[in-house]
Amino acid sequence: MSAKIPETRSSPKFPDSSFKYTPLRHVRVLFTRFCQGLFFGAPPGSYHWEPDADKSEIIITSENKLDPETIKQRPGLHFTRGPIVFYSLGIDDRAALDMTTDQKEKGVLIPGTMTINVVSRVMQETEDLAWVVAEHIWLLRDLLMKAGFFDIGRQPQIGSPSPAGSIVTGDSGDEFYVTPVSVPWQFARNSKFTPLGKQIVRHIEQQLSLNPLKKVGSLGPAFHTHEYPVQEVATAPPSFAPLASDAQGQTPDPAGTRQVFLPVQPHPLNPAVSVSVRTVRPFSSGQ
Repeated sequence: MSAKIPETRSSPKFPDSSFKYTPLRHVRVLFTRFCQGLFFGAPPGSYHWEPDADKSEIIITSENKLDPETIKQRPGLHFTRGPIVFYSLGIDDRAALDMTTDQKEKGVLIPGTMTINVVSRVMQETEDLAWVVAEHIWLLRDLLMKAGFFDIGRQPQIGSPSPAGSIVTGDSGDEFYVTPVSVPWQFARNSKFTPLGKQIVRHIEQQLSLNPLKKVGSLGPAFHTHEYPVQEVATAPPSFAPLASDAQGQTPDPAGTRQVFLPVQPHPLNPAVSVSVRTVRPFSSGQ
């Protein structure tokens, strides 16, 4: 028995963050980058953010909880996504339908709320930073809409300061305060699917058109079974100049029969085979 533990890794074909493959992660990434860029533009001494946590005057992270040792001397921003819902846009949410393959495209709006928790040891500091974040998201909402949001930043809400026990790890969470900023957002989602049966039927039809089935005729009633007797007629090519005839359109036959050759025509039991019908008239005059 192998002692190797199976590991699950992200597919290298998927990007780290995008509305196409990881929409919920991408929402969190866009909010985090917006706040990082907002405070990166602040001058040093005014909550300036730096990618290096040792040099940054404010901590902005999307982790589950903040480390009290990290935010002891400076405030921090923490992001919590609220519930989402698939908002219907019409009957069956249908946006398009391909009648040939029955491919159906559906579209919905997905609204949600992102809560930006501003954490600090000073209660008033959390309110001041919460106002800066809420106002700039409302003011610069068009930048986030260009990044892929259908709508964002309308009527943001700033909550009351409260103990940050659920935001900060450890038992020292009550020493910090948190002021939440709730920002509503929406993004559009379109998805397509094609029923498997339609593809199978199309492949069958293609094979039938490329390899038509051979038609076999049947003669007479069934003999002791449900099967009908089948007759295949193999016709040899006619002799040289089979249509040559005398003045009466007849050719003499040494066996004492009179043969009249008609033009080549399809076989009555198998239209795929061409035959030359020969009519035999025994004891014909003129022989």
